[in-house]
Amino acid sequence: MKKGWISIVGGLLIGLAISYVVLDYNGWTLITIGSNGENTRSINELDFDLMTNAFGIVLICAAVIYGALTVISKKKQADK
Repeated sequence: MKKGWISIVGGLLIGLAISYVVLDYNGWTLITIGSNGENTRSINELDFDLMTNAFGIVLICAAVIYGALTVISKKKQADK
């Protein structure tokens, strides 16, 4: 139970830090231009590729941390 919480929290922290540094956020902005050439409305949309990749990085980090904690606990039990 403790390994699960540590891996989830650690995966979130490390995965989000890696995602922030490595992935570039290029949000889409849709601008509608009126007949006189002025901006009538602009809409900002989320970049779903960025969110999917960040979620994947978080999952991978959590899995790596969980695996490392499992290996460490097995080595400690084998040494006793």
